[in-house]
Amino acid sequence: MTDDVLRVAAIQSPPCTTDLAHNAAIAFDAVRRAANEGARLIALPELATVPYFAGSPAGRYREWANPAQGAFADKWAALAKECDAALIVPFYEHDPASGCYHNAVLGFDAKGLSLRANASPVARKLHLPVGDDPPPGYDEPAHFTPGSGLHVVNVGVWRVGVLVCYDRRFPECWRALRAQGADLVIVPVAGSGGDDMDFFVGEMRTHARENGLAVLCANKAGDEFLDDARIDNFGESCVIAADGAVLARRSGMLGAGIVSATLVHADIARTRRRLNYYAHRRTDLYGTPSF
Repeated sequence: MTDDVLRVAAIQSPPCTTDLAHNAAIAFDAVRRAANEGARLIALPELATVPYFAGSPAGRYREWANPAQGAFADKWAALAKECDAALIVPFYEHDPASGCYHNAVLGFDAKGLSLRANASPVARKLHLPVGDDPPPGYDEPAHFTPGSGLHVVNVGVWRVGVLVCYDRRFPECWRALRAQGADLVIVPVAGSGGDDMDFFVGEMRTHARENGLAVLCANKAGDEFLDDARIDNFGESCVIAADGAVLARRSGMLGAGIVSATLVHADIARTRRRLNYYAHRRTDLYGTPSF
């Protein structure tokens, strides 16, 4: 497989429990399976090895957080090298320098080296939702500090951006990633966000086609229960082409598994020539934003 052709995979994980070692073991096994099936870029869901805890009291479960550099990261780096595959690993981050906690993502190339954007090894969730349906709801600002910038890294000839879950709601993010040269956007997700399954996938199909960006989305499948909260992870992990076509999709009814497809860099260029919305923007009507 050449650099122009990339086999990608999304890990559709089972619900996480409070046994974090068990969660990590399941995730590691799934990554190895995906790599054995030929994937060379593998993405995991949001908060991949911990239950979604934003429905719990503020500050609870901070012992689950890890720094971006240290034993936690080293284990994933070693796995990437073992599997000869780039890994996108969402995690609960504690930044010792600032004291802040983030909903974040680490990346490693096939040699186990950190994938960095502007010297930063982490992408951080930018938009933090608050909701009360179903009760007791969730309050991400009580648990996380939002990130301060978009994150685009190089994986071979591919430029790869990251939007964590709620970030996918904001069209400006997609446009800005396109402006920064992204070809592919990774969307790690936990829960449903109140969407039905077809809207969930349709939303990402629309953003892909509007911007000429391939999408790799990883979600969990199955309900997580923590304290008084239930998180309805409904799966629907998917790979979407830059023209919005669904290349692969896994129903939550099928449970955990691997969703994979092959992307061709030249196909994205052809799609952009045919669906040239980005170049046809009327910036004379609404100014010239950075995207």
